Amino acid sequence: MIEEQEVNLLEELNSISKIHFLQREDIDAIMTDFAKHILQCLKMERMNVWLFNPDHSALISIGEYDTRNKQFSKNSTLLEKDYPVYFKALSANEIIIAEDIYNHPFTKEFNENYSKQNSIYTLLDIPLRISGELVGVMCYEKTDCQKEFSKDEINFCLSVSFVMASNLESRKRRAAQSKLEKALEEKELLLKEINHRVKNNLSILISLLRLSKTRVKTDESKVLLDEYEQRIFSMLKIHDMLDKNNQYSKINLSDYIKELVIEFRVTYPQINHNCIVDINYFDFLISTKKAIHLGLIVSEILLNSIKHASEKETNYEVFISLKKITETALELKIGDNGSGFDFSELVDKNTLGLDLIKGLADSLNLKTIYPTKNNAYYLFDFKA
Repeated sequence: MIEEQEVNLLEELNSISKIHFLQREDIDAIMTDFAKHILQCLKMERMNVWLFNPDHSALISIGEYDTRNKQFSKNSTLLEKDYPVYFKALSANEIIIAEDIYNHPFTKEFNENYSKQNSIYTLLDIPLRISGELVGVMCYEKTDCQKEFSKDEINFCLSVSFVMASNLESRKRRAAQSKLEKALEEKELLLKEINHRVKNNLSILISLLRLSKTRVKTDESKVLLDEYEQRIFSMLKIHDMLDKNNQYSKINLSDYIKELVIEFRVTYPQINHNCIVDINYFDFLISTKKAIHLGLIVSEILLNSIKHASEKETNYEVFISLKKITETALELKIGDNGSGFDFSELVDKNTLGLDLIKGLADSLNLKTIYPTKNNAYYLFDFKA
């Protein structure tokens, strides 16, 4: 008879372990099925599962099943202030085996308000832990007469409690994952809306600048407006690319530089035939913050080249290249074939454009080589 019970317990435990809480939403039905299997095997009448509230001042049932009336209930509450000895025992991670519930030191507190009401004589309570933390208790209760638990039955109940805790943890993780996914979805929608509004505002600024250019009377003012338009466009293009790629934190470096060059050639058609571009595609992403800084740097260098070199050099050429120098690094080279200038000397004279380039390059924390008297090129190294 003992061997038959042992086999049944093992088979029942194997059956219970296959219950997939994650794939079923009706927790009440799951708890009922769970209790029916276990109570039938143990020849007991009641099983319930209780979880602590956040401050462990109360236990709240998530499932109570009684085979006598086949009734399922939940949300009953046990307060620590009413059962301090029992709560203290649970907090000490005690497994409570009360074959005589009315006289056991940890369960006598339940006599009037719980045990007698439910005709309970014997109780086995096992603490539930998730990741080592005490989260509740699983209770097995015998009514109408006392019961003596065998070692195999205690081990079986312990194993069932581990299965229950594991499934509760899985549901908790699933709920957390669902909450996280919802938060991420809301965040993405918010970022998309913000990005869309920023893009629209930048587009309006560019339209206003272009409208202003039709009304200015001096070439100097028109040049100034062109420069601001190009700077704003470098920021607009980032938000445009983010929107198209449905990506709001990073953009592809080579794609971005290509877009900037295309816009420059449209804005300054006079240099179109003098612009040498050597930009290959690389799967190299940079953050939007870095992209904004880089876009302003590229715009400023090209603007300076057009302003200071295009009219002085008879064979003027502006050159932009992006190439791989190692498996993990790219080099951006940008400048013109002018005679060059001493960057460090001019930047000390508080030249706005060069100060802007220097400050932004420093913020990117890039290895940078600036122009010298015999060289009008800038070199920027990007590492993955």
